[in-house]
Amino acid sequence: MKIEKINDNQIRCTLTREDLEDRHIKISELAYGSAKAKSLFKDMVEQANYEFGFETAIRVYSAYHHKG
Repeated sequence: MKIEKINDNQIRCTLTREDLEDRHIKISELAYGSAKAKSLFKDMVEQANYEFGFETAIRVYSAYHHKG
């Protein structure tokens, strides 16, 4: 998992297939907000907070799948 700070209000999280496999998450679960996907997003926000001091007042998450 790679997290980048874009600005004070945005971060970019990049997940590999291996990241998802390690957590036993299917790509489709990201779109439907499964418990495992919500846990992953929570972990990403916590990591961004630790690395960059990034904080959220409202917990709203979006997932985009990029083929690459």
